[in-house]
Amino acid sequence: MDEKFNIESIDKTFTRFKVGTKVNAIVVAMLKNGVLLNIGGKKDGFIPFSEEEDKALAEVKVGDEFEAIITKTKDESEAIILSKAKADYIRWGNEVVNGLKVGDVTDLIITGSTKAGLLSNIGNFEVFIPYSQISNRKVDNNLNNYVNKQVKAVVLEIDLSKSKIVASIKAYEENEQHTLETAFWEAIFENKIVSGKVVRFTDFGAFVNVNGIDCLVHNKEVSFNKDEKASDILELEKTYDFKVIKCDREEKRVSLSYKALQENPITNKIKKLNVGDVVTGEVKKILSFGAIIKFGDDLEGLLHIKEASHFYVKNIYEVAKVGQQLELKIVAIDLENNKVSLSLKAMQEEPEVVKLANAVKND
Repeated sequence: MDEKFNIESIDKTFTRFKVGTKVNAIVVAMLKNGVLLNIGGKKDGFIPFSEEEDKALAEVKVGDEFEAIITKTKDESEAIILSKAKADYIRWGNEVVNGLKVGDVTDLIITGSTKAGLLSNIGNFEVFIPYSQISNRKVDNNLNNYVNKQVKAVVLEIDLSKSKIVASIKAYEENEQHTLETAFWEAIFENKIVSGKVVRFTDFGAFVNVNGIDCLVHNKEVSFNKDEKASDILELEKTYDFKVIKCDREEKRVSLSYKALQENPITNKIKKLNVGDVVTGEVKKILSFGAIIKFGDDLEGLLHIKEASHFYVKNIYEVAKVGQQLELKIVAIDLENNKVSLSLKAMQEEPEVVKLANAVKND
């Protein structure tokens, strides 16, 4: 038989297809379950309808020609399975690469991993993210956990001859952190109310993330109850409002207060008092200028040495001793600072000699 009519020779003239090959396809028919295509060989091509392919095929009609990628060389009907969406993605990726330069930020979907780092692609270009460039935080030991995740990365190298790109997620995170810190320190000030998420607890308090920056809430700034800690009041990963009580720009430290935005239970108790009220209290502490008196429902007030007697008193212990019960009158209330001023002399009748001295002084 003449060689030119040999079936095997004729078969060799048709295009050989394999997975990943890009082919030109002409729409032959629009079927219920997909699109039938002529791809220049003995077998038809077919694109099954799917959520991804439906978008790529939205405006396709019979007679249209476009590029497609082979995803499977044989199915039940012997057709070659194609993807227009994948071909469109590669074309878009190549257009993106044409506009990329070192230092640019690009979006990537991690497609795989090796011991050396992460893998991705942009069009026909392979993208490699070295292990040291995965993150400026702790890197997950199982790099497969990054696969199929979308990330942003900075382009470090572009090799056009080998269609390869080296990128860094770490560099992107560092740039973002610098931007966040700059914006944060420009906007922060003492007494400002901020919202922050509790990210971790320590023995001395909690760290709260405010717009990307970790700030400290000390245990003593969480509750008016001195026995309570941050972990007793706040919940991990929950967001609260806080008041900024200190900003140290040189040390890059911010201190927050949770209790500053809560009503002090002592304040509620003091609000129920009135100047002129008579209370009975116990001397708890002697100071150089007076005595601390505990009275009522766990309230404290100050008996100043000037309010101890109508006569001159050099030392408060001349009229008050620790543990002693005294009947006193409230002479002043400072709600802003939760202070109550008490008087012992206001409970005593003014002696005649003092009245006379005051009268002479007033004249």
